[in-house]
Amino acid sequence: MLNYQIAIPVPFVTVEQYCNLTGMAKGTVIDYIRKGKIIIKKKELPREKPLINMVAMQRLAQQEAEINYP
Repeated sequence: MLNYQIAIPVPFVTVEQYCNLTGMAKGTVIDYIRKGKIIIKKKELPREKPLINMVAMQRLAQQEAEINYP
């Protein structure tokens, strides 16, 4: 089990902010959202901008790290 904490400055970020943080291309991020590889906050209206859930992404990364590097 991993025994460290990663500080997440904000719980949700826009696609553009996520691209700046990760260095990923916007098209790649949009594609990963469609495929479910990047977790977004549930939208109330279909035309709302997607907000990437950084807390859920951190939890996913931690789970994968624990599986791959016990």
